[in-house]
Amino acid sequence: MAALQAFARHLEPQGRIFINLELPIEDFKTENVVKQRSPINCPDGSTILLQSTSRIDWLNQLNTTVIRYEKWKEGKLVATELQNVPLHWFGRDEFIMCLRENGYKDIILCANYTDGLESTSYKDTLCFSAVLA
Repeated sequence: MAALQAFARHLEPQGRIFINLELPIEDFKTENVVKQRSPINCPDGSTILLQSTSRIDWLNQLNTTVIRYEKWKEGKLVATELQNVPLHWFGRDEFIMCLRENGYKDIILCANYTDGLESTSYKDTLCFSAVLA
């Protein structure tokens, strides 16, 4: 909601926004599974390892991913960092309602970046455009 309000503050009258939404399907399949990415070799000879896992709060439509970064150099752990990445998701009709409640009109929805294509799958990218009223 705060993002839609911020967009509105920056749009000129009758300005149009374009927003794409996806359901976090892959995270739904791997909740509480630790995923290891390929090591990243840095120019200074160190290596960064990344691990991530996600937790889903179904009632609040919130997916929280925790990413653990480890920096290794010469066989020793030299730094560790944790990052929490919250992602709220909306259904199609919920998001249309959010747009309307925040002063947008002339809402157009298509699927997968194709004008006139209707969404037929939960895997589709929902592409919204709307005009600031």
